[in-house]
Amino acid sequence: MAGPATLGAGLRHPSSLGRQDNVQGAVLRDVEEEGPAGRAGLLSGDLIQSIDGIEVDDPCGLEHVLADRKPGQEVTLTILRGGERLEEQIALAGALNVDRAACEAGRAAACHRLAAFYAAGDRGAGLAADPSRAVELYRQACDGGSADGCADLGMIHLQGSGAPADEAQARALFRQACDGGSATGCAHLADLFVIGRAVTKDDAHALTLYQEACEGGDGSSCYNVGLLFEKGRGSIQSPSRALIAYERACELGSFLGCTNQGFLYERGLGTPVNLERAVDFYRRACEGSPCASGDPLGCFNLGVLLRDGKGIAPYKAAAAGYFDRSCEGGSALGCANLADLLQAGDGVPKDEQRAVELFRRACDGGHTISCRNIAALQESGENGESGEEEAQAPDRLETACLGGEAVACHELGVLYDEGWKVARDQARAAGLYEKACEGGEPRGCVNLGVLAAAGTGIPQDDARALALYQQACDAGLPRGCYNVGARYAGGLGAPRDPYHAAQLYEQACNKGDTLACLSLGVLYDEGDWVLQDSSRAHDLYRRACDGGNEEACAKLRAKPAR
Repeated sequence: MAGPATLGAGLRHPSSLGRQDNVQGAVLRDVEEEGPAGRAGLLSGDLIQSIDGIEVDDPCGLEHVLADRKPGQEVTLTILRGGERLEEQIALAGALNVDRAACEAGRAAACHRLAAFYAAGDRGAGLAADPSRAVELYRQACDGGSADGCADLGMIHLQGSGAPADEAQARALFRQACDGGSATGCAHLADLFVIGRAVTKDDAHALTLYQEACEGGDGSSCYNVGLLFEKGRGSIQSPSRALIAYERACELGSFLGCTNQGFLYERGLGTPVNLERAVDFYRRACEGSPCASGDPLGCFNLGVLLRDGKGIAPYKAAAAGYFDRSCEGGSALGCANLADLLQAGDGVPKDEQRAVELFRRACDGGHTISCRNIAALQESGENGESGEEEAQAPDRLETACLGGEAVACHELGVLYDEGWKVARDQARAAGLYEKACEGGEPRGCVNLGVLAAAGTGIPQDDARALALYQQACDAGLPRGCYNVGARYAGGLGAPRDPYHAAQLYEQACNKGDTLACLSLGVLYDEGDWVLQDSSRAHDLYRRACDGGNEEACAKLRAKPAR
């Protein structure tokens, strides 16, 4: 069990060392003396800029290239040390072998890396996941001085996964990690202060910790710094400071940060309007990286600018492509806007049948106008199917479902659930939804969860409903995230946790779920577990209303913006 190819060192982003020159590459840290890098004379602090002539932008880029190499293979590294550029040939080694030997020799950083292998397992190396062994190694790493080891051990105690849940112990480990220089530890500790878990809720202290983590190279923390400045939590409201934080988040690989940066440039918040820069940041957000998926909202926003010709020449065919990427990433907004173009043949070939499918996906994701569009198309007969084809739809779907097509199982379940073209049979619908869910169709999980929550067609079971909604949320379906949030808001199948509900509502709202936008707006309107913010509530009601939610429109009429 050699494991994947390694240099025998940790990696960090150049900006985490305080560099301001925008240099790209991956900085070595914790170089193992008996590893490939150590034997070749490389040092902690060396900046790797290319491998075999392939330029690397950051640690993610280097890891991506290494993933295509094998232990024993020789590579040529271009290295920047001080002002000197060097080239070194290095024979790679197996990560498991290197880290196991270094850990046994008392190297805490190696124990931390080894723990990560045991926590996740490595199928290629034949290593099965072993949570208990991972906990032992994280503890050994922490005790040996690895601050990141303490951070990961704290998360295990916080979640109760592999070790008994102990919030006080988790907090102490996060504090130890943060004090020891772990950006991850500072970020986890900040999370506790934001939600008031195991500590008194304190946004100002959370902001300080997120800033420390951001300076240490944690992109998600930079994103959170931006959010707090943008919303005026823990500090005075400052869009200009949010802009700086989002830009750093984007540089460090937080694509949510790229999206928010683009939004501020698009709207002229904290900076003059600059649509060209908005386009650039939305594109970066959408494209992602080899190590992390892009942000579907970034794809959607870029599609809107391309469709409308804002900051870039109008190009509806390209807009459709970005809406499609957004839709595939789980954004109901992306599905709905692509359906609009296809239904009208606007810039793309007309395809009413696919438009109906996309409207249904958007509707299932919480986009109310799409639900109405489906009904209107069905009533008018403009759904891309003849009357004979409609009558044969259940048989076609049955055949496809039996053939293992999860989407077909879900669509057939909808017919039985609603009694459309077939006799209504919600027990049959439940079975079809379950098959769809097991086959990887998240809409099947949501609809089965709805039946479980109501006890319709199957026994009532709040815990099962929550698990099904969570499965759909994890698969990227916004309505799944909304439903999980609603469960936590009401204490149904889980302890009541309005703050967690608010996080889930925001996640679903950003992907186009109008009910999530409405529900989050209500929390901000009433100051329920979030800071009361009438302006934020109004913006959320507007988003929900624009998506067709009549209740949100009524709230806007009752409380016009001041």
